[in-house]
Amino acid sequence: MIPSEETGGRLIFPLIFARAADALGKLVDHVGRWAAWLCLPLIVLLFLQLPLREIVHAGNNTDNDFGQVIFAAFFMLGIPFAMRHDAHVRVDIFYQRLTTRRRAAIDLIGTVLFLLPWLALVGWYSLPIVLNSLFEMEKFAETYTRGYFILKLQLLFFVALVGLQAIANIVHAALVLMRTPGDHR
Repeated sequence: MIPSEETGGRLIFPLIFARAADALGKLVDHVGRWAAWLCLPLIVLLFLQLPLREIVHAGNNTDNDFGQVIFAAFFMLGIPFAMRHDAHVRVDIFYQRLTTRRRAAIDLIGTVLFLLPWLALVGWYSLPIVLNSLFEMEKFAETYTRGYFILKLQLLFFVALVGLQAIANIVHAALVLMRTPGDHR
């Protein structure tokens, strides 16, 4: 593709990829911000569980089941959000001292060689389990409460959202590596 005047003499493909990666990131952002609100019902359910059960003798294990579902959603949907904002746990003794290009190279290599294959394995091996649970509308084993399948279904959402964020990270890292060393756009 020939660089044009309106793109400042740059190729248009990096711009398209950057916009696509930003769109993926915004999707992950939207889901993550929505998932953050799950913290409130989770706290209420888990906080009230003990007093209801021990003091009032009114609680039951169904509250615990719902708490597990909400916690799993909070956790599984929060991981891609943390990944997007680089807020996940990382051993960055050396990483923080590296240049932007070297960090981008590490992110690119780590995502392609480790994260994507791991996600593929998780997705591949969990798909039959999740589908079986979904088709059977699996219940919690202890309480027979409907909804256990939701816990397993969240695994696929996790794989999909982390995969989308991984693609966005790959594009951003590749764009950093494609820039000339003195270019700080």
